[in-house]
Amino acid sequence: MIKKLQKIGNSRGILLEKALLKLLKVEEDDQVEIVPHEDGLLIKKIDADSAYQKISQKHRKSLDKLGQ
Repeated sequence: MIKKLQKIGNSRGILLEKALLKLLKVEEDDQVEIVPHEDGLLIKKIDADSAYQKISQKHRKSLDKLGQ
């Protein structure tokens, strides 16, 4: 599948068709992670628990300060 980058504000984006989203089991408001890969980008669905763990690991010190 070949896609063209589209201007979205000051950024560029790629629209993913409904059939592709269904194949990936991604629904509206789901979160995805975009990871650089040797051949391009890997887009994968993440659940809320995985997202929380990644954010809490990255920002542990800040979250600990906020909890005091």
